[in-house]
Amino acid sequence: MQLIEQIDQIFKRKKLPLWLYTYEIIATGPGCGVLEFIKNSMSLDAIKKKNNDISLDYFFIGSF
Repeated sequence: MQLIEQIDQIFKRKKLPLWLYTYEIIATGPGCGVLEFIKNSMSLDAIKKKNNDISLDYFFIGSF
């Protein structure tokens, strides 16, 4: 998430019409933690099940 936040800052500095949604992650132990809840989001598994196991590249690129 730190890398995504840095890339988002670069977009803003360069005044590019792009944005990335950054969210909080809190580490609670080695290999585990808590993620901020994102309203109206779906897991990758739910997206694949809802779309008959299509590939994710088709979902994000080919469905347009």
